[in-house]
Amino acid sequence: MAARQDMGHRPGRLAVLRTIPKLARLSTSLYYARLIQGASMRILAVAVTYNPEIALLAQVLESVSPQVQGLVIVDNGSTNAGEIRHVATRYNGQLIEIEGNIGIAAAQNKGIARARDDGFTHVLLLDQDTVLASGMVRDLADNLAALTHRSERVAAIGPAYFELNSRRQTRAYRADGLRVSRLSLAAETRPIASDFIIASGSLVPLSVLEAVGSFKEDLFIDLVDVEWCFRARAAGYRSYLSPTAAVEHRLGSGTVRVGSREVAVHVPVRNYYWVRNALWLARQPYTPLAWRLYFISRSLAFLATYPVLADKRALRLRLILRGIRDSLASRLGPLNG
Repeated sequence: MAARQDMGHRPGRLAVLRTIPKLARLSTSLYYARLIQGASMRILAVAVTYNPEIALLAQVLESVSPQVQGLVIVDNGSTNAGEIRHVATRYNGQLIEIEGNIGIAAAQNKGIARARDDGFTHVLLLDQDTVLASGMVRDLADNLAALTHRSERVAAIGPAYFELNSRRQTRAYRADGLRVSRLSLAAETRPIASDFIIASGSLVPLSVLEAVGSFKEDLFIDLVDVEWCFRARAAGYRSYLSPTAAVEHRLGSGTVRVGSREVAVHVPVRNYYWVRNALWLARQPYTPLAWRLYFISRSLAFLATYPVLADKRALRLRLILRGIRDSLASRLGPLNG
């Protein structure tokens, strides 16, 4: 009997021995981070929709639902709400239906409020066209916990997304004196700090949202994530990109070439929101000087580029000029008329 008991213990010992090389490949902080996040993180995915392509939305929800503890879709008054309801049910998602388009920031805030009410600790923010790779959320959660274990104050962590129109991987952006530096992630394996990260695909602790505040709703759509990251930065938090987390994302409906660069093309009204919000953000005290200069120069580039190289040129020109005027008057909110 004693021999049998000894034999019965051997597989257990061997199993422990087999785990040693695996643990050795993990940094100490990452190992403990996995223990921490496995015990304490409850993540609600918040996907905002507005007239989505249903087949693509289904791919998004299918990719995220196995990776999180809950899923909520906040719909901004879509004309195909019935189809959205059906897809949400298929992937066990809650649906918050809003009459009319209240903007991305307000919709995200509603999803965040639901996360808080339902006892979640983190939100994973998503657009309607962001398809996640398997294991992406685990990657973000592990890295977030590892950074926190090292006493970093993390505002949010997001993936190194691959932009489908330009066929480029995202970069980290940092204010560097009077200019903004772009840092490649190609050779990186650990999270890298960035002045801002794109909201879609980002993992955000609710405790940080409580400290920094909600997304600014009267920006309505463009630069909402940038403004929040700058506010978090001013409060002593840093945003990070994980080079090992993969996601595909589409900016705009195509690109135009400006010199050696491919620039995303959105519908004309997005030119209005971007220029208006950029020039407003350039005047905020928590915006770094390099970014103030960037927003001003980029807005001038919009004025010189889109009415010349993109479609609907006259309309784009009118909307950009109105964006400049409304920004100078601090007139935010949705565009009316």
